Amino acid sequence: MPGKTLVLAEHRAGKIKSISWEAIGFGQKLAERLNQELKVVLIGKAIGDLAEEVSRRCGQEVLTLVNDHCETYTPEAYCHILSQVAQQETPFLFLMGHTYQAIDFAPKLATRLGRGFIPNCVDCQIDADRVVFVRQVFNGKINLQVGLKGEPPYFVSLQQGAFNAYEVQSRQSPRVVNLTIPLPDEVLKRKVLEIFQAAQGKVDLSQAEIIIAGGRGLGSKEKFQLILDLAEALGAAVGASRPVTDGGWLPKEHQIGSSGQTVTPKLYIACGISGAIQHLVGMMNSSCIVAINKDPNAPIFSVADYGIVGDVFKVLPVLIELAKEIRK
Repeated sequence: MPGKTLVLAEHRAGKIKSISWEAIGFGQKLAERLNQELKVVLIGKAIGDLAEEVSRRCGQEVLTLVNDHCETYTPEAYCHILSQVAQQETPFLFLMGHTYQAIDFAPKLATRLGRGFIPNCVDCQIDADRVVFVRQVFNGKINLQVGLKGEPPYFVSLQQGAFNAYEVQSRQSPRVVNLTIPLPDEVLKRKVLEIFQAAQGKVDLSQAEIIIAGGRGLGSKEKFQLILDLAEALGAAVGASRPVTDGGWLPKEHQIGSSGQTVTPKLYIACGISGAIQHLVGMMNSSCIVAINKDPNAPIFSVADYGIVGDVFKVLPVLIELAKEIRK
């Protein structure tokens, strides 16, 4: 299928967002299957080092749009710049992470160009020349297939955690190309005065490399302490299924799943979690999943790389002691 695929890489505080690495990795695989060229797009003020990092890591051509007025995000600037990029590069697909930023500007961008926007996708199916994206609806219970109609480009945002940030592969043609797209006066009317950080104590599990998650199988808030002890021994973050947060054992910000956070750590240890689909959609793309449950038929084992069928109250103390010994 002729054409090219573009991926927008978002960044903050001098780092490429994890969800953008996921989009780049997915874009590489998709472009390869479609026999298309892939390019990464970066917008900002001082982004030379970021562009070099992306180019080195994925070995793709990186298009940079440097503008003093783009030090912070505004929807008007992004819509203007990306609409110009889309018209110059004429991509088949324009991919991006499903972030608050993309939710803000992508519908406006697609409308400006008279094109479609498929949000929050978790998969893509290719049959001959037919490309179909998959979205989850009704809290992840149903997969909705969305085909491509009309003229490209097709704008697509990808769900956090649906793809693996560690699957970015280095290609053989790294290159940084600087583009110049002036911003008209009407685009400069809005100015960001300050960016407010999340409230102190807010848990961002999307950046954790190791997560220990506990479920209803722990029985009580007091017994959930075993999860906290194992997490401390491994230097891991703590996650939970919905029954745990609904029961007040942990704050809501620790919840993983369709109504909580979506995560892709290198290691995810699920303890006493049966594996309802609402939880699985939030962690099933972790690099390595270890499940501990006394029910051998628990759905969590269907996505686990390693499983321990046993009592968490017998297994966890052993793991805690082993972790402490290893870290000595």
